[in-house]
Amino acid sequence: MPKIVINIDMEELKSGINQVVDDDIEAFEFEEEEVAFVCPLSTQDADLNEENRKAAMKENSYGPAVGNWESKNQKCGNCEYYNIKSAMMGCIRDGLGMDEDAKVGYCEELDFTCAADNVCNEWEKGGPISDFDDVREGPIEGGERDIF
Repeated sequence: MPKIVINIDMEELKSGINQVVDDDIEAFEFEEEEVAFVCPLSTQDADLNEENRKAAMKENSYGPAVGNWESKNQKCGNCEYYNIKSAMMGCIRDGLGMDEDAKVGYCEELDFTCAADNVCNEWEKGGPISDFDDVREGPIEGGERDIF
């Protein structure tokens, strides 16, 4: 295996040779801009949502859990693409007229509203995406984490 050797002249580095100084320090300060949330089109257009759902059924085996899927517990409701943030649920409720009690969420991978108990072959560990994702992790008084 070939070796790569990098020689650094520390004196040259300390002297400032080849260093660019920018008097406008504000150019390096980045402000975090809030991006306005926009509902995905498929949560506002029932025909598009249905078209995407049918494509997920055909191309990604989306549907009710059967056989070994049940034992794997790899359902849409615990997938990393399953979005149930309150803003997204508002999109689904208002755009598609779904009941608040419906066990659905938005699939960010396949762009449609899917049922929590269904499965597909795009499932990835780590979900769902919820409002609690924005809560910073770390110890709270007594070394416990506040999840609410």
